[in-house]
Amino acid sequence: MATKDVKSFFHEWCQKNGSDPNFNVRPTGPKNRQRFLCEVRVPNVAYVGAGNSTNKKDAERNAARDFVNYLVRAGQISQSDVPSDDPASGSSGAGQSFGGNQSYGNASGGNDGPPSLMVMNPANVFKGGMGPSDLG
Repeated sequence: MATKDVKSFFHEWCQKNGSDPNFNVRPTGPKNRQRFLCEVRVPNVAYVGAGNSTNKKDAERNAARDFVNYLVRAGQISQSDVPSDDPASGSSGAGQSFGGNQSYGNASGGNDGPPSLMVMNPANVFKGGMGPSDLG
């Protein structure tokens, strides 16, 4: 899918899978510092994407990005298929939780995705020879 923004990519994924996403946007915060919270749901998917921003359009895009990140974590789509958040794509970038020019390299220097998608090597929480089945 050669799509230039994440919301279009998300809509294409929904069409391919025979689903129609439902975006619910509502205002939050005081009137002098208004923000918008968007939740996106897809039928038969037990996840709610969430995004917020100072305008509705960016809140929807951020919610779509959150849902796409979930699909990557769930193994439904490949990270390499997901379009990057590129400021040159016409988006102002206002209210984004992470920007296109920000680097998120991990210890090996190989991952430039958002922190929630970085591959980590968790330490074993059990002492030598013990496992989850040994707990009472």
